[in-house]
Amino acid sequence: MNCHQVRETLSAYLEGTLRQTEANKIEAHLAECQNCRLLAEELKTINKSLSSLPDIEPSPALLAKLYSIPEQVEVETGSVYRERKKVSFFSRRFWLSPTFQPVLVSITVILIVASLLIFTQPGRNFQKSISLEVHRTYSQVQKVLVKAGVVTDRLNGYRESLLGSLGSDRLQKSEQN
Repeated sequence: MNCHQVRETLSAYLEGTLRQTEANKIEAHLAECQNCRLLAEELKTINKSLSSLPDIEPSPALLAKLYSIPEQVEVETGSVYRERKKVSFFSRRFWLSPTFQPVLVSITVILIVASLLIFTQPGRNFQKSISLEVHRTYSQVQKVLVKAGVVTDRLNGYRESLLGSLGSDRLQKSEQN
């Protein structure tokens, strides 16, 4: 273990809450390092002097004041909450409120991406390729619509000729009768 690791776990070692393997590593380091050993001894003396202090019982007046703090906080935060309700859409507090900040971040990212696509050379190339694909797709749709029109015209022609032949067939049968 190095000194930094020992200093981070020294209070847990002195309280006896470490696993035995870690405690053995700290003891080995303390045997070698004088600075860490002095720090450990200083912490032990501070712990002993703190444990020798008597327990002080707070006065009833102090306890009453401490117990009244949550009520005061509720009253104060309640008034702050009422003030927050009155914040208008155009106020600075609304736009900088923590609940609205993710929306602002999203808008900022969208604007940055849009500006990169619009005002940079790769963005212009992207716009050109999109425009080319849109025009290509539009022309293919036009071709499909023209073919559909031709097919519709042919079907109408077949229908008319079929109806015409059926009508002439009926005329011939009625003339024969």
